Amino acid sequence: MLKRLGEWIYKNKFKTFFAWVVVVVALAAGTLGFGSHYTQNLTISGIPSTNIQSTLEKEFNQNPNAGTMKAVLQKKDGDVTDDKTKSAVESSINDIKNKYGKDIKTVQNPYEVGNISDDKTTTYVDITYYKSSTNVPRKAIDGVMDTFNKDMKNNDVKVAYTGTVQVHKLDFGGASELIGIAIAFVLLLVLFRSFVTAGMPIISALVGLGSGILLVTIGTNFMTMASVSQTLAVMLSLAVGIDYALFILNRYKTDLAETDGDRQKALGKALSEAGASVVFAGVTVIIAVLGLAFAGIEFVTTMGIAAAFAIAFAVFSALTFLPALIALLAKFIKPATKTVDDMANKPSKFTKFLTGKPWVVIVAVIVALGAIAVPAQHMRLGMPYNGSLPENRTERQAYDIVSDKFGEGTNAPLVAVMKLDSKQSDADKQANMKKMTDHIAKMDGAKSLKTLSVDKEKAATLQQEMSAKAKQEMMAKAQATGQMPTQEDQAKVEAQIKAAIMQQAGNKFMISDSGRYALVMITPEKGSAAKQTTDLVNHIKDYSKTTDKEYNAPITMTGVNAVNLDITKKLNDATPIFAATIMVLAFLLLMAVFRSFVVPAVAMIGFGLSLLASFGFTTLVIQDGFMKGFFGVSKGAPLISFLPIIVTAILFGLAMDYEVFMVSRAREEYKKTQDNTRAVTVAMQDSGPIVVTAALIMIAVFGSFALNPDPTTKSLGLALAFGIFFDAFFIRLLFVPAMLKVFGKWNWAFPGKKN
Repeated sequence: MLKRLGEWIYKNKFKTFFAWVVVVVALAAGTLGFGSHYTQNLTISGIPSTNIQSTLEKEFNQNPNAGTMKAVLQKKDGDVTDDKTKSAVESSINDIKNKYGKDIKTVQNPYEVGNISDDKTTTYVDITYYKSSTNVPRKAIDGVMDTFNKDMKNNDVKVAYTGTVQVHKLDFGGASELIGIAIAFVLLLVLFRSFVTAGMPIISALVGLGSGILLVTIGTNFMTMASVSQTLAVMLSLAVGIDYALFILNRYKTDLAETDGDRQKALGKALSEAGASVVFAGVTVIIAVLGLAFAGIEFVTTMGIAAAFAIAFAVFSALTFLPALIALLAKFIKPATKTVDDMANKPSKFTKFLTGKPWVVIVAVIVALGAIAVPAQHMRLGMPYNGSLPENRTERQAYDIVSDKFGEGTNAPLVAVMKLDSKQSDADKQANMKKMTDHIAKMDGAKSLKTLSVDKEKAATLQQEMSAKAKQEMMAKAQATGQMPTQEDQAKVEAQIKAAIMQQAGNKFMISDSGRYALVMITPEKGSAAKQTTDLVNHIKDYSKTTDKEYNAPITMTGVNAVNLDITKKLNDATPIFAATIMVLAFLLLMAVFRSFVVPAVAMIGFGLSLLASFGFTTLVIQDGFMKGFFGVSKGAPLISFLPIIVTAILFGLAMDYEVFMVSRAREEYKKTQDNTRAVTVAMQDSGPIVVTAALIMIAVFGSFALNPDPTTKSLGLALAFGIFFDAFFIRLLFVPAMLKVFGKWNWAFPGKKN
């Protein structure tokens, strides 16, 4: 079928181009019509910290997903409480309420709630929107920032912003990706020694990339998709798109020599051979990324779906657009000149060394990768946080200012939701709450607890209601007695109202109107990435067992830190199961393809070594800060919690690609000659250079994403670049061929099979 497709495209290249134009235009129109709705929030259901959020909404009338913004105001050489600055801040708040009141639920006045640093140089304004963070109108975000920027500029006040809304506009693509493409072009130019031929795989990959990303963007209207999904899709589509086109184009050059220059026949043959390998390779990667769904984590699943569609379009482009391009520019493509006998009889010195001393190569690879994998033992995982962003980002600036003036834990407070015994009296509930909060307050890492039940907003509402009622009573009394109340009488009543409110609040805890739940806000000493904060959350969770037993009041933790820890735990639990599952399935698949026990066993051992080495080196750079200046790492921080499972899936798929390209060539030659040494030699000489070029292209593309200052994109790019380097150069080009040499005919031993 692929052979007929290749020959048909050769004769109908312009029809093929037209079909692609129609597809791209239709997808572009759909994207413009539906729009883009990516989100930066990585949420997950089915964990305690997110399950409890529906209770918060019902019991405390709080929308846990509501968009929030924190405007941090700092006057380094002044006092933010002086009359001029205070007036400017309050004026900005009033303007924001007047202009964007329909979008904004609350704007806290920092002078009323006491959000002033000890040295009085810094304050912050908390803003809460009505809609969830992904649905807040852009104008309501930009408008708030523009208002503060304009008013504070005249008062010599620095402003920085953070929050759950997108205060930093997303930037997909840019100079770093162009660098990756440029490096890929140079590598292809060295391989093919032709500008036109070198450009073909890149053009094919860009066509597949553009159409795939357009489809993914349309998909954001039908499922919640994190912005990192697009980053991953672009990264993978570009890398595999160039590689797959490279394999087909290189095979076309070889077949062109074997068919005596018959271009149509050579194109059909190339698609039936290399095209079939590309289909197998593409399907393998697609299955691997779709397998992420088995982790049961929504944003990871959508990342896999986005990557799968992008890879599928990369395969379609390599199988259809590239052949049309080859047909159009056929006169520029020269046939290969090196024969199989030349490869077998004149191997490189390195190939001679590998086939002559395979055990030396095997031991060296195991020792080298084992040493690189050592740092993975202390790998820590966490979710993205603003403290690891580049210093020029406003979120990082806000994080640093708040950390310096109010404590790092202020950036990500914890919320403890306590389910109370409805049979207990209010007095018993209050007494038990006091015991529990006193215990939590003494835990290592807890800075402060907020427990008052009547906040400023509720107190103001209550005061208005009581004042209106008192005014009605005074007017009724005045009408009855004919004597109007004096100012002294009115002031006395207002004082009584305030006293009543304070008495109602007293030292009570924040208990819902139903009396079933209580809420405690906990500010940790350190930020979300600190081990101390992680330990604090875990200690409170452990203490919940005691509170449940003694007071019938279990504690559920929520808030940014708690949610991130729950996500990390679920990912940690899912990753080993996922890795084991795909390795077992891959073993069975390779066993069926090559009808061998040795080949899949060696492939899985090699994959395990390269994966651990990738984790080890990524930990060394991202977490430990090794050569962080060279790699552009802003600040040593835990690895992104979804990185292991994503890297496992992608690296597995790509590793199996190179495994198939190398081993299938060796198997093909062994079937012809029954000479194992010749088979390994030909595979190294024929497939080796292509795997080297393909791997270098992958590393260039992934490495270009590592130039991105965003820590999530950077860590993904680095981990995948390291992984490809270790797997391609240490495992597929050294370990696997050496093992093939050692096992000889046993490579192909299989029950009921004759070699």
